[in-house]
Parts: sequence; C-alpha cells; structure tokens
Amino acid sequence: MLTHIIDRLRAVEAIDEICLSIPDGDAQQPLLDFAATVDGLTVSSGPDEDLIRRFANAVEETGADTVVRAWADCPAVNPTSTAALIAAFHNENVAYAEIPNDSGYPEGFEVHVLSAATIRTVDAGATDPFDREAIIPFLTRYPKRFSCLRLNRSPSRNDIKLLLDTPEDYEKLKKIFDVLYPKNPLFGLTEIEGLGDEFLKNLETA
Repeated sequence: MLTHIIDRLRAVEAIDEICLSIPDGDAQQPLLDFAATVDGLTVSSGPDEDLIRRFANAVEETGADTVVRAWADCPAVNPTSTAALIAAFHNENVAYAEIPNDSGYPEGFEVHVLSAATIRTVDAGATDPFDREAIIPFLTRYPKRFSCLRLNRSPSRNDIKLLLDTPEDYEKLKKIFDVLYPKNPLFGLTEIEGLGDEFLKNLETA
C-alpha cells in the first residue's frame, strides 16, 4: 500500500521529496525495514500521539518550505487532483489548502498542502492534546488567522470509497487495482468511473 502511495506522489512534478513520518518506538520497525528498501525515501519520527510535532520534525529534517500531507490509508491518492491543489495553493495567499473528505472527489483522494510556517505556528501554539493529535482542528478553530482554500468537484463522486480501514476495504481496493493497475498504474477518477456504477456498487455491498 505504501508503495502505491509513494509512486503516485512521485508522479506529481511539484513534489521533490517524499518523507515517511512515523511514530517513535520499536513497533514501527517494519516501517523502517520497508523504508530501507525504497530509494530516496526520507524517514522522520516523533511522538505517537503528537502528529503536529511529527510534522514539525519532518519540516526541520527535510528543510521543506511547503508540505503535502497524504494519508497512509489512501493507496489511490490521485496525482492529478493533488497537483491541482498544490498549484492552487501557490497561486493564492492562504495558510493551507485541502481536498476534504466531502469535496466531491472519491474518499481516498484527500490531501492537504500547508506552508512550513503554518506547521511551525501550529506546533508552537497548539496545547490541547486533541489538537496535537491532528493538524486541521487547530487551524479550523481560527479561520480568520488561517485562511483555507478547498478544492471541490462537481458532479460529486463522494459515493466512491477508496479508503483502507478494514479487511473489506482491502478486498475492494484489490479488485479495483487488479483491473486498472496493469493498464495504468497511476489510474485516476476517469478510469475508476469507467468501471461502471454497477461494478462499484457491487464492491460496496459485497
């Protein structure tokens, strides 16, 4: 799954480094072993329940000025919409940009783009443990301070679920990848829709 995510993010021209951010601890050794097999992959770590600090560590260690946040449970993250979000972020004077889970894109296309300055500000200012477990809650609490650009799609295909949370999700994603990956490893929404609503509906009810 991580290989798919890395390959898809590397296809985005504006992204010049991939950093795998993991919690501290011996339990993460399988991820470290995996990372050692991927050429050019940076690894950063930090406290298990402090995502903000982990991202701040990653910024410090990579020297990034812009961060594209992707989730490890989104193996079909879309290079095309991700590139569009990065371009929109750089064209607007905002603290962060996002494709949220209700954007009209399939669930599993979500990404955030944040400036390194925004991450440092949140790291310095967020004290509530709930805020530190995620990045966005603190930002949304102060909308006048942290402006946001959201990329939406119409008509909505939010009915298509491409998240990996359960064994059933894995089986569903495997069927999609088995059909589309051999033809185009970086398949996107057009190819997914080309499977047909009946095929996708059967995956949801299987």
